[in-house]
Amino acid sequence: MSVGLVIAVLIGMLFFSWRSLERLEPIQAHLAHVERIQSLGLQMEQALLKGLRGTPIARSELVELRDEVQEIAGLEGALHPETVTRLNRVRIQLGDAQAGSVDLLFQTLAEVRQVLDGERERHDWLLTQIGRDAMVEIKLTVLLLLIGPLLLGVSLLFIRGRVKQPLRAMEDLLARLARKDYRAVPEAIIGEIDAVAHPAFHSYNELVARLQALEAEHCDREQTLEQEVRHATAALLAQSRELGRAERLAAVGAVSAGLAHELRNPLAGIQMACSKLHRALGEGEHAARIAAVIDELKRINHLLTSQVDAARHLPEPLEVVAVDQLIDELLTLLRYQIPDRIAIDAQVPSDLRCLLPAAGLRQALLNLVLNAVQAMPGGGRIQLTASLESGELSVSVTDSGPGFPEDLLRVGIRPFATGRQGGSGLGLAMVRRFVRDHDGDLHLANQAPQGAAVTLRLPYRPPEPTGATSHA
Repeated sequence: MSVGLVIAVLIGMLFFSWRSLERLEPIQAHLAHVERIQSLGLQMEQALLKGLRGTPIARSELVELRDEVQEIAGLEGALHPETVTRLNRVRIQLGDAQAGSVDLLFQTLAEVRQVLDGERERHDWLLTQIGRDAMVEIKLTVLLLLIGPLLLGVSLLFIRGRVKQPLRAMEDLLARLARKDYRAVPEAIIGEIDAVAHPAFHSYNELVARLQALEAEHCDREQTLEQEVRHATAALLAQSRELGRAERLAAVGAVSAGLAHELRNPLAGIQMACSKLHRALGEGEHAARIAAVIDELKRINHLLTSQVDAARHLPEPLEVVAVDQLIDELLTLLRYQIPDRIAIDAQVPSDLRCLLPAAGLRQALLNLVLNAVQAMPGGGRIQLTASLESGELSVSVTDSGPGFPEDLLRVGIRPFATGRQGGSGLGLAMVRRFVRDHDGDLHLANQAPQGAAVTLRLPYRPPEPTGATSHA
């Protein structure tokens, strides 16, 4: 409103200035018209003086004067109503005049002077009117300059009275929001506030209602997550990390032991051949060199034997495992590690219990699920199932990803061989090692139309009444 008043005052001042400039244009045009008439009078006076001195006035001079009068009469700058009539009369007289007509010049000059006097009289009247209008405009401008700030101050006080109270109330409400006070504003209080602010307070009530619902959901979810995280972390996270690290080192040791075992056979043949060669050579320089080679071969063989011995480990003790609870605990942990775009569930009979190495089975399933997650960066579904089939415990992990490479299905699992960028190639190798250590079998397959399936088959050992710990 205040801005509107300022703009209105400025527009009024601009209008008055424009009106003043507009009135100057007819004054300038009339001055030019009067100057033409004065110039015509001077030309007639010069011609008349020439005739009075005895010099004949030529007909061509009279024609020039007539043309000048005709041109002036055709202009629109005249203000006196008789100006055009008098100029036309002068034009006719000059057109009928003969050369040397001094008397006629006297008459026409007098007529021109009357025209000039009439125009000057009208010019003075026009200046008087412009002066009056200018004075009125000055008074109006001064009035606007005086009333404008007054109206501006009144409007500011009015706006301040209407806006200040709602703003203070809204400030208090926002401070309550910062303290998580989500109480709505009663309708009775809203009715006491200016009607302009009613929509803002109704919107605030809708906001706090939504915030109350979100806060309740947040508290419930926070409590649930806290319980699940505490349980999952205590049950699996520390154990999975340590076991995973140990399994990776064991897998590397198994590979090293396999290489050592394979190298010992050819080394034994080489050592035997060198011994025969040493006996054949008898004594001498070459025999000494062969003896040095035999000693070095013995050292290497001893080193490889130590490597094989270091790879041997004690088997994990068996315990009574409730398979459904073990998998549920694993999924509880995994749901905090996998993206929301991947769905994971399990179908396990609730009464399925058997003697198993619980930590090893958990780590094997963890490796399989993480492999499935990494194979589906765009999202998908993972399912774990377990059942008893022909005296064996069958545990399957299936996904909806691209499936296994044909080379892997054809050649089989090889340590450190991976088709995924950044993969270690040890995940499936550790799972296979776990299954074989417990007389089981590992089966890889692709599903139709897409997806991979990994099935672990372990000998079923029913729980014994005593002598085994329980994993519940």
